[in-house]
Amino acid sequence: MIYFILGISGSGKSTLISNIKKLNLPNLEHPLSYKTRDKREFEINWVDAHFISKDDFRAQIEAWEFLEYAVVHGDDYYGTKWAQINEAIKAWKSILKELDLNGLISLKKTRQGLEYKTIFLDLPISELENRILKRQPNIDRLELETRLKNAFIEEENLRKLCDYDIDATLSEEEILKKVSDIIKNI
Repeated sequence: MIYFILGISGSGKSTLISNIKKLNLPNLEHPLSYKTRDKREFEINWVDAHFISKDDFRAQIEAWEFLEYAVVHGDDYYGTKWAQINEAIKAWKSILKELDLNGLISLKKTRQGLEYKTIFLDLPISELENRILKRQPNIDRLELETRLKNAFIEEENLRKLCDYDIDATLSEEEILKKVSDIIKNI
């Protein structure tokens, strides 16, 4: 089974996935995303994600190498390679993967026979601004306003499209328990 973790920017998707990986659940794979955005100072290329150029990403789109991909925050590409997913499926492993709304919409259009469950980390917009500012204290005000506006739209759509809705204002431990219970019980 494939489990996609979704939520607006700052909802705790990366933290949740990191915490689940620490549980060392048997037969659970976590394929890394491919991204064209700049790597954050605490991120390590090929450990946290595959950071590649936009030209390389576009070439891989043309070669149909992605399970899904989307343009995020204006002009950065994020995507999941089909080969990573396919290898895990062939090995009878479950997959845990972060995804955004655009990726989910793309997935629903292009991979209709694929079995997966979606888990939405529901973060109120009122909390989002605090988390973004904590993570990026020097963010441009216009970019922040754009992200908040986009997050509001994204949140409404995700709430309708996802199989599970988890309150992202809970503690990390509570969120981890709820998600690991979903993964273990399906």
